[in-house]
Parts: sequence; structure tokens; C-alpha cells
Amino acid sequence: MTFGQFVRNNVLRDKENYAAYWLSSIFTVVVFFVFSADRHHPELSTDGAIKDMMSYAQAAILIFSFGFLTLSILAFIKKKRQTYGTLLMMGMSKRQVRCMVFLENLMIGASAVAAGVLIGLVFAHLTVMMMASFLHLSEIRYVFPWQAIRDTVIGFLAVFALVSLFQGRKLTRIPVRELISSRENESRNMKFHPVLAILGLVSLISGYLLTAFHEILWIRRVFEQNELLTRAIVPMIIGFVCVGLFLVFREFVFLFLDGIRRRSKRYLQKGNAIWVSGLRDKLKSSVTTMFISTVMLTMAFSSIITCISIMTSVREDITAMNPAAILYMSFEGDHEAEENTKLIEQVLRENGVDYEPYRYDILEYGDDEMHANKLLRASDYNHQSGSRLAPGDGQAVDITGGTPEAARIKVTDSDVLDVTGSAAPWLEFHRRNHSYVVSDNTYDSFLSSGKMTVVTAYEYQADDEAQAEEVRSASRILTERIVSGYGTPRMFLARIIDIDLQEYEYRLLGYVAFLFSLIFIVASASLLYFRLVNDARENLPQSRNLYRFGLSIPQILKVQKRQMRVLFLLPLALAVLSTFFAMNFLINIEAASTHIFLRAAVILVPLILMELGYFALLNRRFEWNLRRYLAVE
Repeated sequence: MTFGQFVRNNVLRDKENYAAYWLSSIFTVVVFFVFSADRHHPELSTDGAIKDMMSYAQAAILIFSFGFLTLSILAFIKKKRQTYGTLLMMGMSKRQVRCMVFLENLMIGASAVAAGVLIGLVFAHLTVMMMASFLHLSEIRYVFPWQAIRDTVIGFLAVFALVSLFQGRKLTRIPVRELISSRENESRNMKFHPVLAILGLVSLISGYLLTAFHEILWIRRVFEQNELLTRAIVPMIIGFVCVGLFLVFREFVFLFLDGIRRRSKRYLQKGNAIWVSGLRDKLKSSVTTMFISTVMLTMAFSSIITCISIMTSVREDITAMNPAAILYMSFEGDHEAEENTKLIEQVLRENGVDYEPYRYDILEYGDDEMHANKLLRASDYNHQSGSRLAPGDGQAVDITGGTPEAARIKVTDSDVLDVTGSAAPWLEFHRRNHSYVVSDNTYDSFLSSGKMTVVTAYEYQADDEAQAEEVRSASRILTERIVSGYGTPRMFLARIIDIDLQEYEYRLLGYVAFLFSLIFIVASASLLYFRLVNDARENLPQSRNLYRFGLSIPQILKVQKRQMRVLFLLPLALAVLSTFFAMNFLINIEAASTHIFLRAAVILVPLILMELGYFALLNRRFEWNLRRYLAVE
């Protein structure tokens, strides 16, 4: 047998151990290939946002792959320590062992890259077409992704080679007597430490509480007094939760099982002692795996929920910021207002848009438009918003969208109004600061005083959801023909343009986040699979002894299933819990509404069902192996 045949057989005869590692590597290669195909497509690469986003995504995938492969190969080497130690004792040189580790992983890597590229060739153009839809491109030609193939092959073979060389050198530095000794006991030196247990619990609770820092009065006061803490809120939450999760896994899990063993009356009933005592050691040796799986699942769940929630609320959010489908604002010195408004109506009619025009004036006092005081007639506000505000003379209703800051406002240097309440905002988002509704009489008195500047607003209400294409076409024409914005005495806004831009950005971000989330889920499943495979293999001699002692196969399977259930579902449960606290943080920073909890529940259901289905497949596979093993007896 040649050296190459020996390496090949070493991998092929341990297919079950390498299966999840190989499949997750393929999936990661496919995602990288898809991003590369989007980045290099000649019609999509003209959009700088797509090119930059895909470049960052590719770099992030390579970094993640390096870490994931390092962790996986390190786990494989730990499980095959005796094999490598025996080979060294039999005369194989350290260089040959390093070469063996390198060739084994390069063989797996090359096959994963080949399979990933072939799968990517099938799906790459579909994702290119998806990107084209984001850009509203009706047709996009097929281009064979030579550059994507080149980047994928070079990038991943380099990653596999570097990780293999690094782990091979690390392996051969271990003395042979340590390699050939009994299997490394990962839980040997793990003991309960009360200080670490308390620290972990406090850290986890602190991280969860910080997600609601706006709702908890004493926490909010602390942050309001220290701006540095406010800026560091996200790293603090991540740090507290990660430290807390790790220490909870390390300390409280097996402490809980010890409590069951010492105090529970059912411990010695129905074989509970067998699965509880075995689970204690398994949990100790699986701390790192469960922690990493929990973190990756939390990141995946949070990313998917956040992106889907944001994408589904774009129209609602933009409409809240700009209630008018088309808005034209004429400032002092705008001599083309009449001509431009006639053009707007003409273009809307030509494109078949059903609209309702309305004109009203706004009084402003102050040089800075963002912070100038703004007054609207009650009749104009009620007509547009459908409200029935009736402020008295000398009174004002705050419509900035927040809680009134003061009971009285100084509108001009010498005029003061009493603020009697608040109402829903109506002005365009960037002009809402210091905006108020006053009675028509009060408005007319300020107008006649000549102290305030008159700004005229022309609103055109249209259903830009039902008539999206018509409004979009008209808006593009008007945007090209009306010169507005900074340096001009006018402002033109088309809501559909803002909606399209936001939806494009969020879809692009969501597309990347969704694929990354799938990578995290697959990687988490792969790590858990490897841990469960090894635990199941190590349990086979124990299961044989239990079978000889008189336990039936169903009873042994029950013990195995209970242990697997805890090892698999505990990271999933903590990931779901952490995800809901992450959603609570988004609500607190006003990046989402309370509806995100309902959306999170709806989105998490299929993801959890997918994880449970994966667990059922693993359980069935391990059950089949156990039955086959015991049948030999």
C-alpha cells in the first residue's frame, strides 16, 4: 500500500465521522461561490453597493471558514491521538505524520470545493437574477462564472492548506507517550467553583437586563449620566452574555445534575441513574461545543428575524416619515413653483396615476430649517390627517412625534404660545422638529405680523402601492426634470423612490445575512453532530455491558435518547432565549416595534422545527448503529 492509499483509506473508512464536516464545508463553498458570482457579473458589478457588499461577504466567509475548519480539525485530531501516536511509535517520522494530516484534510477540502463549485454553477445564475430584481432589471444575460470558480478554488484550497499545516505542526509537538496514552479526558480537571458560578449567573442576567436599559429606570439613569457607557452598550451586552453562557454551561449544568443525583427520589428509579450520571460527564466535555453552537444559533436567528422584519416594514416606516406620495416644497425665491407644480400634475396624468392635490402654507421662524419653529393651520392639518384638533387662540399642539418638551414655547423673539398637548406628526421627517398646530386665527395673526417666513407645500396623495409602476415611472421623470435639493429654493420628494432605495438596501443586506445565518446553522449542526457521533461511539462498549447486565435494547435506547436530547436541545433553548432578548434590545433603541416579537415567533417556528427534524434524523441513525452493534452480541 502506498502512502497516498493509506491516507485515502484512513478518511474513507471513517466516513461517518467526517460527513457533517464535509457537508458543511460544501455548503460554505457554495455560499462563497454565489457571492463571487454576484460580485463578478458584468451587469451587476456596475453597482458599487453590490460589489462592495459581496467583497466583504467573501472575506468574512474565508475568515469564518478558517476558524471553523481549525476547530473541526482540532477536534478530529483529539479523537485520533492514539492513532497518530501509534504511527509515530511504529517508526513514521513527524514529517510524514504532518504530511498525512495535510493530505487528509486537503483531500476532504478539494472534494468539498469541487462539489461546492458544481452545486454553485447550478444556483449561481438564480442568485444573479435575484440581484437583478433588486435593481429592477427586467433582463440579465447568463455569463459563465470563470472568475468565481477561480476565487473559490484558490481561496478555499489556501484555507484548507493553512489550517492543515498549522494543526499538523501542533500535533507533532506533543510527546508520543501522551499521544498513545488513554483518550484525553476533557472533563478531568473540571470542578465546581462557586465564584465562577455566581459570576456566570450575574454576567448572563446583566447582559439580558442591559437589553432593556430604557425600560429599567435605575439602569437608564446610570447610562444617561455616562455617555461612554451608552456608546459601549452593544459590546457590553455581547460580552456579558457570552461570558455568562460559557460559565453557565461550565458550572450550573452539571451542578444541577449533581443536585438531582443527591436529592431526587427518582434518581434510582427506572434507570435514571444510568443516563443522569453518564450525561454529567458528557456535558462537562461538551461545554465548548455547546457554547459555540449557542452563539452561532443566536447570531443566525437574530440576523434572520431582524432582516425579515426590517424588509417587511419598509413601506410602513417610509410612509410614517413622509405621508405624501409626492411632495413639492417651495421656499422663498422659488419663481418656478407654478411651472413645476403644473409639470407634476401633467406627468402624473400621463402615467395614469390617480391623485388628489392639496396645497397649504407653513410659517417658519429661524435660519436653520431643521430647528426653526414651524406653525400649521389647524384646518390644513385636520384636512390632511383626518384629525379634529381645535387648539384655542394662543395655544399650540406639538406634532413633532414625541412628548412635548415644555409647557410654553417661544415662537419668535417676542411671541409665546401655550402647548396643550401632542398629536401625530404630519410634516416630512427631516422638518418635524419644533412643529406645532395652531388655530386659524393664531396662524393669521403670525402671518400678518411679517415675522415668519412662508413655505408652501404641494402634496399629491396617491396609492403608490397599488399603482407602484405608474407612480415609479412618473417619479423618475419628475426627479430628472425638477432641479431641487441643496442650493435651490425648492425640495421635491417622491416616496416610492425612497421606498425602492430602502428596500434595495435591506434586501441586499438581508440576502447576505440570510446566507450567513444558514452557514452558522449548518456549522452549529456540524459541531453538534461530531460531538454526538463521538459520544455515541464511546457509549457502544457501555451499552454492550448494560445489555449483558440485562437491560433491553429499548431501555438502552431510551438512555441514549435522553442524553442526546439534552446535549442537542440545551444550546437551542438558550439560543432562542437570547434571540428574544436581542429583539428586546432593538425595541429599546427604537430600531423595531413590539410587533417584532410576533414576527420572531413566526420565523423561529420553522427554524426550530428544522433543528428538531435534524435531531430526529440523528437519533434514528444512532439507534440503527446501536441495534446493529448489539446484534453482534
